[in-house]
Amino acid sequence: MKAQNLLFILLFCFTLLIAQEKNEGKFYGAKDVHIPSWFLDSFLDIKDDIEEQALENKRIIIFVHQKDCPYCNKFITYNLEDKKTKEKIQKHFSIVDVNMFGDKEINYLDGETYSEKSFAKKYKIQFTPTLLFFNEKNEEILRLNGYIPLKKFNLALDYIKNKEKNILSFKNYVQKYSKKSLSESSMKSKLFINTSKNFRRDKNSKALVIFFEYENCLECKKLHTLFLEDTVIQKLLKNIDIRFVDMNDNTALVTPSKIIMHTKDWVEKLNITYNPSIIFFDNKGKEIIRIEASFKKFHIQSIVDYVVSKAYIKEAEFQRYLTKRANQIREKGKDVNIWID
Repeated sequence: MKAQNLLFILLFCFTLLIAQEKNEGKFYGAKDVHIPSWFLDSFLDIKDDIEEQALENKRIIIFVHQKDCPYCNKFITYNLEDKKTKEKIQKHFSIVDVNMFGDKEINYLDGETYSEKSFAKKYKIQFTPTLLFFNEKNEEILRLNGYIPLKKFNLALDYIKNKEKNILSFKNYVQKYSKKSLSESSMKSKLFINTSKNFRRDKNSKALVIFFEYENCLECKKLHTLFLEDTVIQKLLKNIDIRFVDMNDNTALVTPSKIIMHTKDWVEKLNITYNPSIIFFDNKGKEIIRIEASFKKFHIQSIVDYVVSKAYIKEAEFQRYLTKRANQIREKGKDVNIWID
């Protein structure tokens, strides 16, 4: 009798497990990441790499990636396979790859030894690909967080190889050398109802999201449309204050941390490198996370949810939160597609 009961329980559990597996949503959008053979064969002693490549008049780029990352895949198969771009990189740069969840040892410029994953956590790598550019003095001079479209990526390469750092900020360099495009003023967007320049936060405030933009921005309109029309994002935005900053404006404002500054000074202090940049702040005026690259819908939704749910308090690594959120959605029987607009 006991054996029969045990068999029944086992069959019931097995049937339940099969039913759960059948009901689990599917996952779409993952893409293989194959590191090009022409990347630097590095022992991940970054100081040595910088010194050795400087002898060949090359600068080091660290390329941080992860398994199944479609943004990394696009960067490798599209950006790096563009003939002129590839030639430029191979002449002026050497790329070192780092897996943000890997276990290889990195001897870094701060004198510490890290595993790849502890390095990513220490230096707050939130998106892949992340690109870190270095000069011959062992200084990080530019960081690009997320996938950057080909034209802007080439501007970054030119900025670094031409040693423009001491002449212009990267934001101003991009603004100076970008081709003009026809785009409406962002201020006309229905997204920005509140035009106040008082961004101060206190204990009773909602979280705050600020869109930092300037003219000549086709990507801005696309983002505004997504934020205005996506039902998931719209529901989440009810819990956030939304504001806009014209990066070319120089009027005074009050920052989330209650400091009075001129706009251009604040933009420079925030080290904004991308148009548009979207920065989220908590009710203490502290930055939570920022969007300063090209992302698909699922990542945008997840970033907003990361802020609204306050998941950042317990999980500082956004990529781990992203995986958890995708799994939770699939457990409800819904599909997840991370590579759809």
